[in-house]
Amino acid sequence: MILVSAVTRREDDGLLAFLNSLAEGDRQPLPASGPASREPKAAPTTRAGLSLLAGPPFVLDLGTTLAGRVTLSGRTVLYVDGANAFNPYILSALARDAGQPPRAVMQRLHLTRAFTCHQLETLIVERLPSAIAHYRPGLVVISGWSHLFHDENVPAREAFRLLQNTARRIRSLTEAGQPILATHPEEPVTQRLQPLGEILTRAADGVARLREEEGLILVVREKPPGPLGARSLVIPQEQCRLWFRGHHHQELPAAYPWSGR
Repeated sequence: MILVSAVTRREDDGLLAFLNSLAEGDRQPLPASGPASREPKAAPTTRAGLSLLAGPPFVLDLGTTLAGRVTLSGRTVLYVDGANAFNPYILSALARDAGQPPRAVMQRLHLTRAFTCHQLETLIVERLPSAIAHYRPGLVVISGWSHLFHDENVPAREAFRLLQNTARRIRSLTEAGQPILATHPEEPVTQRLQPLGEILTRAADGVARLREEEGLILVVREKPPGPLGARSLVIPQEQCRLWFRGHHHQELPAAYPWSGR
């Protein structure tokens, strides 16, 4: 295990590099495009592939943090919020730390929300491809990918079918060259949690599982396996406040929406 520091400022390269390696298979990442930030090291890079962050609900804010790092490099992010959990404070804080105007950073993130699993399936299967063609994003984030499929008003077989439809579409998009990051909060704990997680894990090129343990956050790369097996690192919780501890939402410029059409 490797002890690293915060994921929010200059010391964040350890976790960011670790997460970037999920889809890289330990190969050299593609170079980032767009203007560089004020920081001395390059902004995180992405490549074509589907990366999945699974674990406690804070993986939602971690996904937003990684999306924010992409917007800081001048690239566009499409953010599909399936858990109604997007926190604009994170982008604002990242922008201020990098010396960039928060509004300009916000306008590079295009947000759409779904409130039922049927809406999410429609957004991903029918509307996301045209949005990608229009915005040409550096990254697509599917936040809380499995969350809406726990709905007991939707029969389990139907929920699994809809989720598999989204997985097939996302696979086709990554195979066409679009990097996608998905988050999978492992709550609520229902009978559907394990099969939903298995669908997402099978679809992903890279999987990192996070958990809390005695004041630390343990991050394990489960897929793809490295030459020495699973890779892991440990992060003190107090050094991850931006995405580990909740903040009160402030009056901030809203992320710029996309219509999904």
